[in-house]
Amino acid sequence: MAILSWGTLGVLGAFSASLPPYLVLTFCFAIAAGMGLAICAVTGRKPLRLLDRRTILFAGLLAAYHLAYLEAFHHAAPIPVSLINYLWPACLIILGNLFFQLHSGFSGYIGAALGFAGVLILIGKDGFALQLSETFGYGLAFVGAILWALFSNLRRHDQSDAISAMTTICFASSLICGLWWITKGANLPTLNTSDVWVISALGLGPAGGAFFLWDLGMRQGHAALLGVLGYSAPVFSTILMLALGLGQPGWEIFAAIAFITVGGIVVHTGSKGSTKGAIETESR
Repeated sequence: MAILSWGTLGVLGAFSASLPPYLVLTFCFAIAAGMGLAICAVTGRKPLRLLDRRTILFAGLLAAYHLAYLEAFHHAAPIPVSLINYLWPACLIILGNLFFQLHSGFSGYIGAALGFAGVLILIGKDGFALQLSETFGYGLAFVGAILWALFSNLRRHDQSDAISAMTTICFASSLICGLWWITKGANLPTLNTSDVWVISALGLGPAGGAFFLWDLGMRQGHAALLGVLGYSAPVFSTILMLALGLGQPGWEIFAAIAFITVGGIVVHTGSKGSTKGAIETESR
């Protein structure tokens, strides 16, 4: 459910490109925190303390990822930005193997390489003759992919209750973005009806509600498999963007989708083989 929700993030991010990212995220994270508080009230949970070192770390990573991603839409075309950001499953697997005991096997690196190849095809369609602004936008999208992979791997090893933790993390992220907004001395822009709908959709879905679902999945499910399933998000996202006229269809886009998807299949196959081998070894 979280991954399907993130399939709409590219479209909603593009629609919010006329608004300051820190303003959008202040509201989105506040909506997510409100949802978490409601769940805590119904289920008898208690949100974690705000002034906790790990809470502040997670909030900083969450805010930084979304700021980088939404800012990227101000500098480059939406479909390339979206696809580059969807390299986070590859980054999740690589960082997980190197630093977080994910153990997806060598296939994880092959799958990640295929994903990178798809992105190179996409951004290299004009002979890599990129404008400086476009390069900056693509760089922000890639930095966002690394930040989300780091956030996910760190959350996977956290022992606190997922709902309680994410409620406080979202609240802290809203404070971070709000304080940045205030320190920049920016005035509140006039929001029309479509802006309100976009911010609400982001907060309830890919930039809010999906955090709780993903956190539960990463901590209670098969992390490597979830990383692979994340490769389905760019397919859904790109098709949705093309359907809404946010880009022009071309072979490069579909080639990038194919490479990224095949990379996910490779990781999935290798992960199953590694798991089967580990089970057989234990049984002996």
